[in-house]
Amino acid sequence: MQEDGSHGQGRRRLGAAWCLAAAALLCLPGAGLAVLRLIPWDIGTPWIQLLSLFPASVVVTTAAAALAILALCLDSRPRRTVVAATVTGVMLLQLAMVLPRVLPQGGAVVAPQAAPSSPGRSVPGRTVTVMALNVGPPGVDVEALLAEVRARRVDILALPELTPPTLEALEGAGVASDFPHSVLDVDWAGTGSGIFSRFPLDTLERVPGSTFYQSRAVAAIPGVPGGIYLTAVHIDSPRPGHTPYWRQELRQLGGLRPALPGPPSALLLGDFNASQDHREFRDLLATGLTDAAQAAGKGLAPTWPANSQVPPFVALDHVLVTPGIGILAFATFTVHGTDHTGVVAELSLDG
Repeated sequence: MQEDGSHGQGRRRLGAAWCLAAAALLCLPGAGLAVLRLIPWDIGTPWIQLLSLFPASVVVTTAAAALAILALCLDSRPRRTVVAATVTGVMLLQLAMVLPRVLPQGGAVVAPQAAPSSPGRSVPGRTVTVMALNVGPPGVDVEALLAEVRARRVDILALPELTPPTLEALEGAGVASDFPHSVLDVDWAGTGSGIFSRFPLDTLERVPGSTFYQSRAVAAIPGVPGGIYLTAVHIDSPRPGHTPYWRQELRQLGGLRPALPGPPSALLLGDFNASQDHREFRDLLATGLTDAAQAAGKGLAPTWPANSQVPPFVALDHVLVTPGIGILAFATFTVHGTDHTGVVAELSLDG
């Protein structure tokens, strides 16, 4: 009996050792990404891309914490207690960074105050539905896109990477019947963009100096003094050699609103090529902008890559609003012909 007890204890210790080794190995990616996310200085490629995996790494770290606790239960030696505590600490740190994105922010989300007055139109001066989709140079399925527009009663549509063939297809599919007003910066290189609106638009100079055209306009919405300033966003990607431009363009977006007259209402919507895990994007939000997805508790809803063998894993597309604009709802959708999912937000202009 004594020998059986020794064998059993030996098996438990061996099992605990294997569990602890696996826990330590699984914890490494999350710990490394947490360090990258927290360091205060600029990082470059490929570290910026790796940060896109931060939310997914939380799942792996959680599994590591479970294995570490199991190892502790099998054999509670002091060293194993230290390892289990460290792995659990990394998991809790990551959760603290991720959970705010899935917890609705009560101060930013307001309850709907009225139903739309008629199909396809929001209540003037009360609610507006906006949509953005990077349509991609190959050309999006415009019929599917306009079906989404009509089903969701979209009032303002932003389309980065708009090319002449896609614009021609949209016009042939009747986009003008849904949006009688537009501001277009279209080219053949796939760097163009466009804003389509049910409300009258005053054209502004597009964001200067950016790699992709970022159209701007003021939408004259009844009941909204001064209208709403719109920017169809498409930031350069942080690929090798382009990281300085990516960083500069995100910083430039943060300086747009202070340059506007008065305390304007503004929307920035489109492809930011950045997520909440990038310090540069968090700095942009710190200028006074609210991410509609995060406010609605859907900050982890991925938007890239779509229509791919790899499922979407990172939120690069956003709707950002200035103070005084409430977020009623947020959603994503997929159409063929682009590697991004679209983003839709229903907004309250009553604040």
